[in-house]
Amino acid sequence: MSSKKFIRLNINDNYLSLGNLFRILKEESNTTHMFLQADLFSIIFNTYNIADSTVNNYCTGLRAINPKYKDYFKSIKNSFEKDSNILVTTIGKILELIEDKNSSNMDNITIEDINNNLRLKHICNRLYTISKNDSDVSIQLSNELYKDLEENKLYDFFVQVLFYVILEKKQPIFINEQLNDIIEKNIYNTNISVNDIQEFIKIQLNSGIWSIRGIKELANKNNPFACFEIASMEFYGIVSGKARYEEAYQYYKIAAEHNHPVANWAIGYLYYKGYIGNKSKKDQYLAFKYFNKARKLKCSNAFNSLGLIILNGNIPHINKNKTKAIEMFNKSISLGNIYAYNNLGKIYEDDKNFSKAYDYYIISAKSGESWAANKIGEFFRLGIVKEKNLTKAFEFYTISSQSPKMNLCPWSKYNLAKYFYTNGNLEIGIKKDISKAIQLLNDVSDELIEASRELIYIYYKLYLESNKSEQYYLNKLSFYKEKCEQNSNYTLKIKKEIEDNLSQINNTIKPIEIP
Repeated sequence: MSSKKFIRLNINDNYLSLGNLFRILKEESNTTHMFLQADLFSIIFNTYNIADSTVNNYCTGLRAINPKYKDYFKSIKNSFEKDSNILVTTIGKILELIEDKNSSNMDNITIEDINNNLRLKHICNRLYTISKNDSDVSIQLSNELYKDLEENKLYDFFVQVLFYVILEKKQPIFINEQLNDIIEKNIYNTNISVNDIQEFIKIQLNSGIWSIRGIKELANKNNPFACFEIASMEFYGIVSGKARYEEAYQYYKIAAEHNHPVANWAIGYLYYKGYIGNKSKKDQYLAFKYFNKARKLKCSNAFNSLGLIILNGNIPHINKNKTKAIEMFNKSISLGNIYAYNNLGKIYEDDKNFSKAYDYYIISAKSGESWAANKIGEFFRLGIVKEKNLTKAFEFYTISSQSPKMNLCPWSKYNLAKYFYTNGNLEIGIKKDISKAIQLLNDVSDELIEASRELIYIYYKLYLESNKSEQYYLNKLSFYKEKCEQNSNYTLKIKKEIEDNLSQINNTIKPIEIP
């Protein structure tokens, strides 16, 4: 085993592993030169007389952690669910070791003491950074660690890290000497070479802040990966600050000509959504053609898009077929596409089979997909399928709201503001936070007319409650009123609803005219 090449799990910040946990604790220790890994191992696993060389093998990742130590920690994890204080003394002794304290009073340490330890705070910050770098760490765990860190629950944070690095993180991880063979197999039906991949990776690793320039130079040499990357940057407006679909199309086209699977799907998507062309019958046919080519190249997005087309029958000469659409979504899922879970869930939700819809949505939501996480938040808030659970609703709305803007479901921020921050939610201990509500609603007011409406109500209440800054609140009211009126969804019915709500809010003071 040792003759094989393996990835060292204790030399950089790329892996949330036992070795990196020990390395960071050593680096943060007051006596780095005297810090023994075996001492730390003995504290964590309640064992003695283990050789430092054995611990070193576990830390480098050369050897898997002995099953007897894993079994010990499995029993700790099971006990933790019943008694969350079970690891307080252990973590206290770890702090004693790294702070080089002679006190034997750690039996009396409390969770509050641990949560207030500044050195541990710094350690947890470093560990959280590693968790974001490790692709094996699930989005759910990363979000939980972030939440613990934000709420200063350092004890809970550190316990979760211990459970992960001991029970979940795989080791050893061997460098696959047949990597090129695997790549060749996956690009067999394409005109892409292994050298194309290696050149692109080299640019990504070495270009630093000049990565866009480096990738663009490689794209100008028709490297399919670089062309795809620049095309995507143009699509999202990263290159120039605004989306440029024609430029994106030109780069996608070069990649597609090399049979890059996702580039073919992307061109189909540009036609299908009308980002290029005018959504004519010819354009819709071209969209279908590119989707189908991407499907033959085993692109998961293509199966998902074709499933939607077959489900809705919204391209000429394509008949609706729910059974065939479900087959497409399942194939997409088998290739790793998370959005297909959402589409299957929506089919069952529309059929009023909420239990089955939940089963699909929750898989997507737990991966951090914003739309699905918001949907699960709705299920818990309204008591659909399971009992009403506002704590879970808040948790999933929060997961949804933390997605990047390009993938964000705006309703999650609206729901957090409306149901938890505007008036607070005493049932689950959420305090009223108008500033937070305003921030969340303003973030999505361009997408949701409902967010602008809520902001009108908030600023009207602030106007009535305040004897100061009255003109400021009136200006805000005017701003969001105008924003509503400019929204394509604005109607006379909405206008009346806003006026009626303002009248209800103003139950003691004469209504004001909003300029």
